[in-house]
Amino acid sequence: MLQPHMLLGVLLLIAGIALVLWGAERFTDGAIHTALRCSLSPFYVGAIVSGFEPENLVTGGAAALGGLPQVALGTVIGAAIFMLTAGLGVTLLLVPMAVNIPRAGAVAMLICLVPFALTLWSGSTVNRLEGAFLVVVAIGLMTWLYKRSSAFLHTVPTEELEALPSWSRAIGLLILGLVVIVIGAELVVKGAKMVLSTFPISEVFLGMTVVALGESLEETARMVAPARRGHPELAWGNVVGTVIILLALNLGVISLIQPLTADPQVLAFHAPYLIGCILLVAVALLWAKRLGRAMGALLVGLYLVYLAVNLRDMAP
Repeated sequence: MLQPHMLLGVLLLIAGIALVLWGAERFTDGAIHTALRCSLSPFYVGAIVSGFEPENLVTGGAAALGGLPQVALGTVIGAAIFMLTAGLGVTLLLVPMAVNIPRAGAVAMLICLVPFALTLWSGSTVNRLEGAFLVVVAIGLMTWLYKRSSAFLHTVPTEELEALPSWSRAIGLLILGLVVIVIGAELVVKGAKMVLSTFPISEVFLGMTVVALGESLEETARMVAPARRGHPELAWGNVVGTVIILLALNLGVISLIQPLTADPQVLAFHAPYLIGCILLVAVALLWAKRLGRAMGALLVGLYLVYLAVNLRDMAP
């Protein structure tokens, strides 16, 4: 029989997932309409809007200030691993997608790895100066993506533009979807912590799996929803944008709030695993014209391996 504390945690998990899925649908509508009205491609809107991770940033900052640096790093490294493996893998299993995005997107993912690795392994601590450098890198990469190719622009015929929902409705859907997603993600995290509160686990495990998984569940919804509705470029934009935002902007801002010292286990396993996943996905985006269930199964398998290693090392 479930204890009341654990039962409440399970209910919070279910409610959080439901809110995340509902919010993702609203966010997708708003992102598509905003992209068309701004004459931007859905890919770029997905990269800069859908890729923005406020829930990870807020939680990471709070964890850093609260003396939990590995939890803060989990909102970056663990969340990115989940998005690139479980999140993208499940999406491809459900909805195979054409790779119809500019090559600059994959190149930006690869470029982002360099400052991330340099700052993380320069002394195991990401200080405020390095944090400021990462923020500049994030802004530079997103600006470069915008200017790199005319493929990011999308001309909408006048008759289609007039048929679109109003600006206020499009922005309202974006805000509503994002708010609901954040609330849902927070409920998922709270539920997971309540369910696991009776088990002795390490801070690295908590940050890299429990918190990262809970706060990244909406990534799957934000990719499945547009892919299922015929907008794979929005899903790919989310992949590219999330990598840049998490590894550069979020890590940089969190380090400005409080410098982060990585646990040796993070440097030896978690960060290298993330780099390998990014290399795999970026190369696939550069060379493949379509990614489907085989790639999805491979990515989900990679997350199961990652989860198994974490479960083995979960004890403090």
